[in-house]
Amino acid sequence: MDLSPEFLKRLQQDYPLDYAKRLAAFSDSLGVSVNRHPRKYTAAFRSQALPWNESGILLQERPAFVYDPWFHGGAYYVQEAGSQLAGKLFSMLEIPEHPLVLDLCAAPGGKTVHLANLLAGRGVLVSNEPIKTRVGVLQENLSKAGWDNCIITQSDPSVFQGLEALFDVILVDAPCSGEGMFRKSEEAREHWSPDLVRFCAARQHRLLEDIWPALKPGGFLLYSTCTLNQQENEAQLDALLKHPDAKTVAVKLPDTWGLAEGKSDTSCWYNWPGNAGGEGFFLGLVQKKGQADEQREPSKTSSQKRKETTRPVWLADTAHLVDMEGSLFAISEAALRPSGQLKPVRVIHAGTRVGAFIGDKFKPDPELALSVHFNTEKTAALNLDEAVAFLCGDGILPETATEGWNAVSYEGLPLGWINHLGRRSNNLWPQPWRIRQRPKGDLPTPFWQS
Repeated sequence: MDLSPEFLKRLQQDYPLDYAKRLAAFSDSLGVSVNRHPRKYTAAFRSQALPWNESGILLQERPAFVYDPWFHGGAYYVQEAGSQLAGKLFSMLEIPEHPLVLDLCAAPGGKTVHLANLLAGRGVLVSNEPIKTRVGVLQENLSKAGWDNCIITQSDPSVFQGLEALFDVILVDAPCSGEGMFRKSEEAREHWSPDLVRFCAARQHRLLEDIWPALKPGGFLLYSTCTLNQQENEAQLDALLKHPDAKTVAVKLPDTWGLAEGKSDTSCWYNWPGNAGGEGFFLGLVQKKGQADEQREPSKTSSQKRKETTRPVWLADTAHLVDMEGSLFAISEAALRPSGQLKPVRVIHAGTRVGAFIGDKFKPDPELALSVHFNTEKTAALNLDEAVAFLCGDGILPETATEGWNAVSYEGLPLGWINHLGRRSNNLWPQPWRIRQRPKGDLPTPFWQS
C-alpha cells in the first residue's frame, strides 16, 4: 500500500515511540463483521463474536450479502468491528430507562441501527442526517430494523442549538479524513492531505459547538471518527472540555480488547486497523455537568389527539397505532411526546408506516412486514430462489399464498408483500431496495446456515 510521505511524517509525529507498530497496522488483513438484530436473527450462533459486542459476528471471509434474504429483512447489519464500540460504550452509560437519544450524523445507519437495537423500543432515538441525498439509505436501514421509537430528521446541526438541554445522549460520528479506511479505499488514500485534516478538524469543532447546548445536564456526548490523527480526535475532545459545564469521564475497558488509549484527559480509545479485523476507529466520551430537571410532559400535538383506527390483522396489539393524514403509523407513545420539542427540526419519518385504508380495504406498507410488531403467524414461506426473486422485484406466486395481500417470509423472517391476483401477483418490495444484479448460477448458502 502506498502512503503519502506527508501522512507518514504526521504519523511519526503523533506516535514517535510506536511508529513502526502503527505503520504495520496498515498491512494487516481487512476482516468483515456483522451486527445481529436481537429480535430478527434467530439462527444458531456458529461464528466468532467480537470482543466488545456479543451480538457482533466476525466472519472469516466476505459472503455474498446481496443474495441473503436475511440481510434485506434486517436480521443483521454489515457493520465494521470498530464502529460497534460506539454501541457498546452507549450500553455502559448510566442514563434513564427511557432516554432521548440523538445520532447527529446518522447515515448510512450502522451505528443508529445498533443504538435502536440496544434501546429495543425504550425511549426515543432521533436519527439525523444533514445531507438530503443520504436520508434515503438511512430510512431504508431503520425501516428494516423495524423499531417504532425512531424518528428520522434532516437538519443542519446548527438547528439543534435551539433544542436546549433536550437529549440524554448525543452521538456525533463526525465526517473525517478517513485514515482508518486506507486499507479498503484507494480513494481515501488519494484524497488525504494535511489541508483535508485541517478542514475536517474545523468542521468537527463546529459540529460539537453546535450540538453541545442540546445535551442535558448530566448527559453524555459520544464522539467518534474513522480517522487516526490527534487533530481530529483528542484535540476535539480537549476543546470541548474547555466549556465550563463539560467534564471528563473515567471508563476502563478490558485490555483484552486490544484498544489503544488516546491522549485526552477524558476517556478515549483507538481501534487500530487490523484489531478484530476492523478498520481504524476513534471513540471518546464527555459528560455535561449538573443534573437534569425532571422530565416535563410536552403539550399534546394534533397527531396525538387522533383517535385509534381500525387495526390491521397483521399488527400485534402491542403497537400504538396512529392515523396521520390518511396513513397509519405504529409509533411508540414515547416517540409521540417529543414532536413539539423537535419543532425547529425537519422531521422526515417517525415510527413504522403500516399502510392505509382505501375505502374499507387495507393496503399494507412494505415497512409493516419488517416491523418488530408484525404478526408473523400467517406468512407465505419462500425458498431461497423465490426469496431472491422477490427481492429482485419479480411477481412470484408461492404455493401457500392465497388471493389478496400476502406477507412473504424466508426461514421465518418476514420480508414484504405480494398481492396475489389469481394468475399473477404484484410485488410491493420498494424499487430503490431491489437487487439490481441478478444472480448467475446457483445461489450461495447464507453464512448463518453454513
